[in-house]
Amino acid sequence: MIKHLIATLFTLLTVVLCSSCGEEDFSVDPTLMPPATQTGANTFGCLIDGWVYTAQRYASDCKAVYYPAFNEDEKSIVRISVRIDTNLVLSFNIVDPQENTITICSASAEASGQTIYADAVLSNGNRHEELGDGIVHITRFDLDSKIISGTFEGGRMKEGRFDLNF
Repeated sequence: MIKHLIATLFTLLTVVLCSSCGEEDFSVDPTLMPPATQTGANTFGCLIDGWVYTAQRYASDCKAVYYPAFNEDEKSIVRISVRIDTNLVLSFNIVDPQENTITICSASAEASGQTIYADAVLSNGNRHEELGDGIVHITRFDLDSKIISGTFEGGRMKEGRFDLNF
């Protein structure tokens, strides 16, 4: 009887501990890029230095936040922050997002009147690494449905794509 009780408690403890091990979805293959969608599927992926990084294993950590411009002197911003590995977060800002436009990531682009995507950072705890300039092509920016989708690349990031709710 005691052996049965101990086995039952051990099994129950194992189930509880395994189910509380983070929010990682191990059914997702981390070596595959997510599909290029425009439905608000909360997908994100890119190559950094040739390695695939996706957010599909950490879907609850895909975030896009929209900050509207409050006057003519300001520009709206979409802040994207995505957990791409256990301890890695990739984040960047898209300044003045507009559908079907190519947005240039460069301080000189702002001076010439083009919109920019900037501040791309790879964070690992307290360590932050800037990832360089690039471009983003916004394929859907829907304020009513609160969806932003597009592709991006530049510097160390290649073949990036996102389809996020904000």
